[in-house]
Amino acid sequence: MEQFEDFESWELMIESRQYRNLANVRQLNLRSVADFAFVDMLSLYILSNEYETAPVAARYADKTIGYRSFVKPRLSGTDLYLSLNILSNPDSVFSKKISQNPSADNILRTKIKLNLPTIKRYLDLLADSKMTSMDAAQLFLRLEKQLNITDSKLRAMRRLTQDWPSLTQMQREILVTRMLQFYRKHARRSELMVFLEDLGKTKGYELRGPVDAELKNLGYGAGEVAKAVLPLAGLWASTVGAYKFGKSLVSPVEKDK
Repeated sequence: MEQFEDFESWELMIESRQYRNLANVRQLNLRSVADFAFVDMLSLYILSNEYETAPVAARYADKTIGYRSFVKPRLSGTDLYLSLNILSNPDSVFSKKISQNPSADNILRTKIKLNLPTIKRYLDLLADSKMTSMDAAQLFLRLEKQLNITDSKLRAMRRLTQDWPSLTQMQREILVTRMLQFYRKHARRSELMVFLEDLGKTKGYELRGPVDAELKNLGYGAGEVAKAVLPLAGLWASTVGAYKFGKSLVSPVEKDK
């Protein structure tokens, strides 16, 4: 893959939506990649717990863990696979393309302790549709520590996500809305955002008015929810693009020979 230096050839070869645009990849840093991976894993758990999207979540998890390792930079890898490849292999061609802040990335790499058995167990349970709330609570906390997640908003998302089956409708609405805000601000080309958006519309999980984005009072803090107006960005992903990606998740996983 080292020969794909120009924008056009990179876009033609990379299947991942999030990492397809080379110009955008060069604006990333290791912190943003770790956050992408964390939110994608939260999204997968939510999708796996909804009847309409459970098959998509299972197939996506299976496709991501299909190679049983994240060391090699796979052209056909999912967004989550490529994020984990960057986080686990500093010599990957994808790692070498993120160049916003190399010195900070080097420091962060010493703090990120990605444990492959933890990742494999998480994705295997999702692929087999066997993850319980107890599994989720345990694995998400481990992933938060391993990825050195320090953002209080992402931690609040984690606490709510692991309790998804028992959340109230309002808690689900605010959580999904906040996650979509994250994607639209930081990862507009995300593959999983397409399905989370669709779930938000079909199940009424996305708020359309002013919302609280901090999540600190949704059963995890005291006081009333503060009113903060955070306008929601417009929808990304055309119907055709979402349809094509959705079909790819119900076809057999192709393994490297």
